[in-house]
Amino acid sequence: MIDQTEETEAIDIRALDERDLKAIIDIDASSSRRRRPEYFRSVFQRSKQSPMQVSLVAEIDGIVTGFVMASLFYGEYGIAEPTASIDAVGVAPDGRRHGVGHVLMRQLLSNLTAVGVTTIRTEVAWSDLALLGFFKNEGFAPAPRLCLELKVAN
Repeated sequence: MIDQTEETEAIDIRALDERDLKAIIDIDASSSRRRRPEYFRSVFQRSKQSPMQVSLVAEIDGIVTGFVMASLFYGEYGIAEPTASIDAVGVAPDGRRHGVGHVLMRQLLSNLTAVGVTTIRTEVAWSDLALLGFFKNEGFAPAPRLCLELKVAN
């Protein structure tokens, strides 16, 4: 058995760039069983407009094995403090249970703390128990705010 510390030391974290989109789309498709290239391209394009790049990829032996895409907000939605939102996170099937997601989140938290972010938010499908468990293990808890939606008839 490989020591968890040894495994996580082999994970390199760097800023996400455009050349990573294909790998990200593939990793997401392996979990969601659907391909969302337009979504990931639009999130990436929006992140390029931001004054600071906060999205990250994890590599093992030069191969992208995970990613976290996040956005910074300063005072949106009536919230006065700087916050961040996790738009998407994913780990390739062979990288799961090896600390890739944890290392990504640890680096994201470190980067966001350094720029004064006080809160990180995300949304998770109620039925996605694996992702809910991941976020719970990373210290996330239900927010005191509710997300509301209204279906608009076509």
